[in-house]
Amino acid sequence: MMTPEVPLRSSVRDRIRREIVAGTLAPGARLVERNLAAELGVSRVPVREALRDLVAEGYAIDRATRGIAVRDYPATEVDELFEIRGALEGVLLHRALAGLSESDEAALRRCLDDARVALEAGDPLTAVGANARFHEVLAEVVAGPMLREMLLGIGDRMRWLLRQHGNPALIHAEHEALLDAIVAGDRTEAELLFRQHLSTSRAAVAEHAAFADQPAGADQPAGSERPAGVGQPAGSDQPAGVDR
Repeated sequence: MMTPEVPLRSSVRDRIRREIVAGTLAPGARLVERNLAAELGVSRVPVREALRDLVAEGYAIDRATRGIAVRDYPATEVDELFEIRGALEGVLLHRALAGLSESDEAALRRCLDDARVALEAGDPLTAVGANARFHEVLAEVVAGPMLREMLLGIGDRMRWLLRQHGNPALIHAEHEALLDAIVAGDRTEAELLFRQHLSTSRAAVAEHAAFADQPAGADQPAGSERPAGVGQPAGSDQPAGVDR
């Protein structure tokens, strides 16, 4: 049986996403449709569609007259987002400890399995996505209408935050331990693991940001903006703007 062909839109989106996660396309870098199309050897249509997907997923932001750019959150917003995440996921944990159905647990285990398979295959990007999906599924299975509405309001920011780390194996291990504690009804252990997981995530985001901020060229002014193409380091000789 022949493997179904991946739609061009999806392959373009996945390629650009990988470059963002890897830091090749740095936070604040403009994602210029014509440059990306030329880099990838495709027309501008699938690039335009892919960029819309990346905006919806939280990897990029549409700045109206200044075009689409890789999402960049100031440190103060990241700190605030962690506070919000801690509060909302604390409620999720409380509700999960009240009891998960077999189907709810199975859905979460599938996320763990997907991450494990990806890690074993040497595919960290897919593992990062599966780890993020664990949080999303937890919200889907235990959040009530009001909490779900609150989470929806910060959905794009949460999706971005949950993907800002370079050690998916560690995150996966913490998810496994946390789910085991929840299923066992061990509130003390689950709350301890939850706090540890937030601390790990915060450290991972800081490390990821520090790596992404390393200039590829010494002549790149801090805070400047340049059009970016796939595989185009942030410090290359593309014309720079000043509106980052």
